[in-house]
Amino acid sequence: MMPARVRDYLILIGHTWICNECRMRLLTEPEAILVGHKLNDHEREALLALTETSFRTMMELSDATGISMDELRMAIDHPRARLRHLGVRRLYRR
Repeated sequence: MMPARVRDYLILIGHTWICNECRMRLLTEPEAILVGHKLNDHEREALLALTETSFRTMMELSDATGISMDELRMAIDHPRARLRHLGVRRLYRR
């Protein structure tokens, strides 16, 4: 059985918790970071509303994003959240 796909929203939140560089990019140029990610309107609005203070503690990030602490821990530990920086696109050669 194939594991369920983790929502892009959780991957974005998990990665920005552990990566200061991508967190600053999300806060300063959010539209560039969000391009290509599957997000609903609520998720997009929540990400655009994040501030530096949203990342002071896991509890504050959980409150700001509307996800549970368990979901936040899972997102932070997910391999895709640790895989590569946000906004990085692979170049495919033919």
